[in-house]
Amino acid sequence: MAKEQLKLSIPVSFESKPQENIPLKAFLFNRKGELMESVAVTGDKADFKMAARGIRDTRVFIVPAGDERLETATTIADLQRFKPYEPVLNLDPKGNLKVLPIPANLLKLWKLRFCRVRGNVYKTFSMSGVTQNRPICHARVHICEIDKIWWLLPKIPDYIIKKIPDIILYPERPIPIPIPDPGPIHFPGTVIRPEIATEIRPLALDVHPLAEAAPRITGAQSMITPVARENVLRSITPEIKQQLLSGNVSAIRNTLQANLQLFHPYFCLIPWIWPYFYRSDEIKTVYTDYNGKFDTTIVYWVDGDHPDLYFWVEYFIDGVWTTVYKPPIPCYTYWDFVCGSEVNIKITDDRVRWECSDVIDGDIVWVKSIGHGASVSRIKQVDDLVTIQGKSFNRIGLTDAVVTLSQVTSGDYRQPFGGGLYFLLQFGSGLPSTGVKYYRWSYRKVKEADLSDTGITAYTRLSNPISKGYTFEYIDGGGHKQFGSNSFKLGPYPIGGTPDLYIIPPTSPAMAPVNAPESSPFWDQNTVSVTFDSKLDGDGLYEFKLELFNGAGHLVNVPKASQFFRVPKPDTFSPSILAPDNMLIESGGNVSAYKMLMRIDNQSCKAAVDKIKILTGPDYVDASTDCCGFVKYNPAQKNNNSLIKISFQAYHPNNFANFGFVVQKGTCNDAAQKNATNVSGMVIGDAPAGDGVPYVRSTASIFSKTFSPDTLLGICSSGGKGAFAEQLSVSVLTIDGNIRLYSRDASGLAAFALEPA
Repeated sequence: MAKEQLKLSIPVSFESKPQENIPLKAFLFNRKGELMESVAVTGDKADFKMAARGIRDTRVFIVPAGDERLETATTIADLQRFKPYEPVLNLDPKGNLKVLPIPANLLKLWKLRFCRVRGNVYKTFSMSGVTQNRPICHARVHICEIDKIWWLLPKIPDYIIKKIPDIILYPERPIPIPIPDPGPIHFPGTVIRPEIATEIRPLALDVHPLAEAAPRITGAQSMITPVARENVLRSITPEIKQQLLSGNVSAIRNTLQANLQLFHPYFCLIPWIWPYFYRSDEIKTVYTDYNGKFDTTIVYWVDGDHPDLYFWVEYFIDGVWTTVYKPPIPCYTYWDFVCGSEVNIKITDDRVRWECSDVIDGDIVWVKSIGHGASVSRIKQVDDLVTIQGKSFNRIGLTDAVVTLSQVTSGDYRQPFGGGLYFLLQFGSGLPSTGVKYYRWSYRKVKEADLSDTGITAYTRLSNPISKGYTFEYIDGGGHKQFGSNSFKLGPYPIGGTPDLYIIPPTSPAMAPVNAPESSPFWDQNTVSVTFDSKLDGDGLYEFKLELFNGAGHLVNVPKASQFFRVPKPDTFSPSILAPDNMLIESGGNVSAYKMLMRIDNQSCKAAVDKIKILTGPDYVDASTDCCGFVKYNPAQKNNNSLIKISFQAYHPNNFANFGFVVQKGTCNDAAQKNATNVSGMVIGDAPAGDGVPYVRSTASIFSKTFSPDTLLGICSSGGKGAFAEQLSVSVLTIDGNIRLYSRDASGLAAFALEPA
């Protein structure tokens, strides 16, 4: 006989009617514990669409709806946190399904409360020395509930428990990762990286996140400095300390369970211990709006713990959701979260760009920046001779952009450009228009690296393929809003016989000529308009030209009075201002193009610390013939300021580099010696040390200075001998508009020891 087949319709009623309506959800499992279907309870019944075998092979669970974690529940174990009711399924003599009402006492456990969770995600951007906090739009924020795993304490191995007293009572001592490591106790929502301990910022004493991410902390913050840590230790009573020092594993476990909240600041600094004491469960995922804000509601049980919330953030980078903020859980959890308060999340990841710019009105082309960090208004467009370390230095084409790892400050125009470059534009809402639909970039090299003329007059068109990405919304199979990505090719295209033209994008990808088919498409109003490999034609001064074209591919000359081309305001970046005359190509009152000069340099640094030399007769010779570094001197010449020569090479072919040279004597903090030996500057010319006496630079960029043994020995003079380390760093000044190209840096390290002959 064929097995009985049913389409289940489960009647749902209450033994006593609840005071408030409780949304319910029903889950259908087979006897193997496999989820067959889940449905909302409507009209006092749960109708399952899936055919099920006889009731002997069926289990049904009913839980209060409203918690988003139910969407990912796939096992009976997943439902246990929601206090499920499993009705007994019986058939009456006529074969009808009989289900008893939900017990009245279960209603006492099914009381939910709602908690408003608001916040904003932002990043501090520096644009050529102008610092602004800007919202991060369309970021994905994961909201997690953190539980202190009280019930896991008995399962933590004894050898781990024995390490806890040292972590708490002696936080200055390094605590090595135990062997074996936590292994399978690791839980979802936590990333433990070996380097995380070096990334942890100071902690607030009440164990909330920092001021930038803690709604309940106001005013001055008390951080976990050595003094502040001592203050926390004072709250550890003699009784607690006695138990921790007892060596009794059971006593230590009991003390931990009774005082876990007190110990969070110390566990925060020990990443390997987190999985033993905390569990993270994601309860909701939200997206930030154009202002970087998010606002949602979560639910929690009246008889349960008040929510302890932790946040981590992803951002859509190159078509992939990428984690850009995931700090240590114990340090950044909002214990007993204050519902309705605002969470401020500061992103520092370099990959996150300023991409929430507003639409600007009118027929405008705003030439913004090289990369995302170097304003075009902060690039010298004329000869500008200054004197640096006694040498003449022309700053034309250089920038003072303060980017990541920058070696300059605002107003210090010494940085050339190099590597892969891209130019950022923003088009006004009036474009593309009938008269202006396309743009094109060209370049020519006008000066060599030494600023001699090249004789080049013709422009070379830039023609690398460019696409503009956009994000759109869609609803996934679970009924949740998600974000996807697509892109539209801007060019290059031949139009009307004119090659290498690029489409001016409209303000929305839903508009022509893009006509994006997806729902709610949007893109950053900033446009990466072109890319340029700066290594192609060598170092020198380049002129870049931006032209506009109509629908037929003909060059458009715009009246100068139309104020078509804009650049950033130099001191604030925003708002835009009219492009100055020296950045325009004019003819008869019309403007045919925007132009700008940029210095290109792709050279690397060199660094070397020479052997110590000693004056022998009229010349300086190596003080030792081997590599061991011992320098013997005549005690009778202890005060001879010309006896010992220290030298090093700090080199860059075009002088676009800074250097720093340090001499460290043993473990001494000898201010007078350091003042005389330590020096920093640009590699261009002689560099005075702190005592005013310069290291003299040779044509080969070798810096040297002479000393007496007494000056070097300083506070060690009475013994007549000392050991020294010499450390040299040479840092290139070149940037790509986002970051200083530090891979072109160089360094040197050496050591020597002075002793009387």
